[in-house]
Amino acid sequence: MKTKNITTISSNLKLICLMIVGFSTFVFPQDKNHVDKSINQEETKKFLCVEIYGEKGSNVKVRLNDIPVCELLIKNEDGSGNAFTFANFYAIPDINTLSVYPLSKKGSATIRLARYKKGDITGENNGETLVKIEIENDDTPVHKKIKLSPNRQKWSWMETDLITNESSKKEAIAFAKSFYKTMQQSNVEEMAAAADPIIGYEALSKPETSKQELINQWTEGLKMVFTDQNTFDDINSISIKLTPIANGKLFRVTRADDSPLFCTSNENESNIGFKDIIGRKNGVWKFYH
Repeated sequence: MKTKNITTISSNLKLICLMIVGFSTFVFPQDKNHVDKSINQEETKKFLCVEIYGEKGSNVKVRLNDIPVCELLIKNEDGSGNAFTFANFYAIPDINTLSVYPLSKKGSATIRLARYKKGDITGENNGETLVKIEIENDDTPVHKKIKLSPNRQKWSWMETDLITNESSKKEAIAFAKSFYKTMQQSNVEEMAAAADPIIGYEALSKPETSKQELINQWTEGLKMVFTDQNTFDDINSISIKLTPIANGKLFRVTRADDSPLFCTSNENESNIGFKDIIGRKNGVWKFYH
């Protein structure tokens, strides 16, 4: 199995989206034989990665603590591929659950939760294996638990409300529609404010940079891509789908066909998008990893 340095990952490009490292632009991949979610080796001294190594057309998605973190889709039924995701933000103190959901009845896959030190080379035989799951694809999910340090960083999503009742779902839909209009208006200050928990994660990992500096970077980056040139769909014509994750503490927000909600219309030459996970804390809805 080939290995790749933790800071040099590439993927095919389709949709530009604003994600977790300041105002850096990333993409939704067109071919998911290899997928990444921006590993920044300055985040911390040690890194958790969720890795998938698939063979013979294996299609698999993986959750950590009920949060989707990694997915591998191989179009060629005899093909192989790999995907990995930086997973520190999804790990909780003490007991964690790694869940594997086969998406097809063909192929096999090896899934790892691995720990690396800064500068390590990633790969199936590298790093420290914390959990390893090997499957022959069928319809059966596999769950394994791992105990991590009780002194781990507590991320803000862990303190969000349970949002499983109908009133919370109505609130989430209202927030989604309101934020979509904020995108249409290119109101980048409000967009950055809605991403405050994500910027807060970044601030923890970059003590040399103040949070206000990061907010300014996000705002300037958003201004570069959310302009009057973008075309959006009519939000009232879109059917919004809420998928509960994080054991009822967060929603993943998409359109009914699972395509991104928070993005420009397909009429654009290239689509610009935003994050898709929301939660409520102290009565306020915002975006989370």
